[in-house]
Amino acid sequence: MSEVIENEEVKDIQIDFKPAVINILEEEKFKESISRVVAEYTGHVPSVENLTVDKKTRASLNKLITKIETRRKEIKKTINVPYAEFEGWYKKAIAPMEKVIETIDAGIKKIETEQKEARKKVVHELLVELTTDTEVDSRIFENFVDDWAKASNFNDTKPKKQLIDSITYVIDGEKQKIAEYKANKDTISNFCFGNNVSDTPYIRMLDSGKSVSEVMSAISEDVLFEKQRKEAEEKRKEAEKQRQAELKKQQQEFETRKLEASFNSDASVSTEIIQSEPEKTKSIPDEEIAEISGAEIVQKYRAVIEICFSSLEEKNQWKKVMIDNGFGDFKAKEFGKI
Repeated sequence: MSEVIENEEVKDIQIDFKPAVINILEEEKFKESISRVVAEYTGHVPSVENLTVDKKTRASLNKLITKIETRRKEIKKTINVPYAEFEGWYKKAIAPMEKVIETIDAGIKKIETEQKEARKKVVHELLVELTTDTEVDSRIFENFVDDWAKASNFNDTKPKKQLIDSITYVIDGEKQKIAEYKANKDTISNFCFGNNVSDTPYIRMLDSGKSVSEVMSAISEDVLFEKQRKEAEEKRKEAEKQRQAELKKQQQEFETRKLEASFNSDASVSTEIIQSEPEKTKSIPDEEIAEISGAEIVQKYRAVIEICFSSLEEKNQWKKVMIDNGFGDFKAKEFGKI
């Protein structure tokens, strides 16, 4: 410290002043006039009938108090004149010293900032060192760095044990969070796998802050809903299948009844049984002929049914009904109109 300051060569400011004296003349008379006005209007309630008079009263009271306030301000201004002159002289006199203080203060703050940045660097190095070979990302602790970098946590630039312990504690807590998250994620994934559903939306729920119990509950609800939906769909399909089978059966019965009615009313039928000659056997392999060479020749007969239709459309409809009802292959011969 400089000798100028140590020897107190800059003396305390010496001022010779006399405090202002304010004498209130006729103080009691002033207070009495105020009391009379207050007494006259205390409890007065304006009314519609006296509104004009009440407005004039308000204006008069405001004018009176404004007059008194103006006088008070004049007195204050007069009293403050000597102090205002002194204050102007004082600020001008100490301005050079304030400038020196500002320069020194700026230099100190610069050094302190550089020292803090050096301590923050040490903190960052500690974070990287203590999170190496772990799944913890040291960057997530950035909000703590300013507090950890306080001068009270260091001996010069060397971190104190309490700082190292504090950082280690926070990192261990993050390790535990990661382990719990992985365990919860595995629990969710395994449960989803067992129920044959994707775990993606439920992992997102966990990441958004939902507890593992809330996520598991959501999975159970979704699985139950999907099971009920599938059961309902299967029942619907089975009911539709039965309905279609019933419709087909009804259609076949309808066509059969329609055919019978056609036989009884619209068609003229004559039948003729004609004994047929033995059918010519087709060329078959030798081994097949050997198997039937000793068999008895059976006479075969065939029946020819003539059905007359009024139109080609009616004939085709009859043919379709016969095929649909399982009467097999047949030959239909078309004749001219009768």
